[in-house]
Amino acid sequence: MLDATRPQHRLPAAPGVGFKPAHFTALDADPGPVRWLEVHAENYMGDGGRPIAQLRALSERFPISVHGVGLSIGGEGPLDAEHLDRLKHLLGWLAPASFSEHLAWS
Repeated sequence: MLDATRPQHRLPAAPGVGFKPAHFTALDADPGPVRWLEVHAENYMGDGGRPIAQLRALSERFPISVHGVGLSIGGEGPLDAEHLDRLKHLLGWLAPASFSEHLAWS
């Protein structure tokens, strides 16, 4: 559950970057001025593996902003219920500081 009193649940007015798993080791060792991270939701909708483990570890140190790119809110068809379920699961365990989604026709 979101708890705005926890630093991980607020995006600071400071530099943030889009996280890429290839940069995990360097970011973990020395984040420099980075104070928060953005991830694409669809890259973390699985149930395990290295990317999920890395995101879990980083979420203990950094506020996370999740941005979805695959919901197709602007499409002519109905929303994908399975996609929504996976998104709900991700947002549930991660409890990010923010969430946004593309409003796009795809």
